[in-house]
Amino acid sequence: MELEPTKTRLIAFGPRAHRDAQQQGRQKPETLYFLGFTHYCTRNRNGAFAVGRKTEKSRLKRTLQRVHSVMREILHERVEDQARRINQLLQGHYAYFGMAGNYRSLKQVYQVVLRYWRRMLSRRSQKSRVTWDALLRILRRFPLKRPKLSIPYTALPQYVIL
Repeated sequence: MELEPTKTRLIAFGPRAHRDAQQQGRQKPETLYFLGFTHYCTRNRNGAFAVGRKTEKSRLKRTLQRVHSVMREILHERVEDQARRINQLLQGHYAYFGMAGNYRSLKQVYQVVLRYWRRMLSRRSQKSRVTWDALLRILRRFPLKRPKLSIPYTALPQYVIL
């Protein structure tokens, strides 16, 4: 068994990665793409090294494309059924990508889903569009799941392998 040379390489990653990158003429250290996350070097509030994680761009795009295709499929269903299907998609996304430090990406997915759902509901009639006030009334009756971290900062050390 051999390692694929185009997919295997060593990267500088750790507390001294910023300094090493600047010595080599780069502004930022390299990033690592693994299991749908972009892992990058950052600092915590105390200034110590920390590994930052966010949803990989390709995975984020794939999720949003999946949401768009499902919304097209359920365009003519009842609003209650639409909310249930959208919540299933959101819950699955939050369960996998809901890791500490990734809240911004989760919130982005939620906001795009809201905008697209409003646009989709507006297409159901030729009379008028669904305004944001009308969407807020719909959301009070059939709420969508808000972004939630499935692995909060306090539980993160359990998942770190040294």
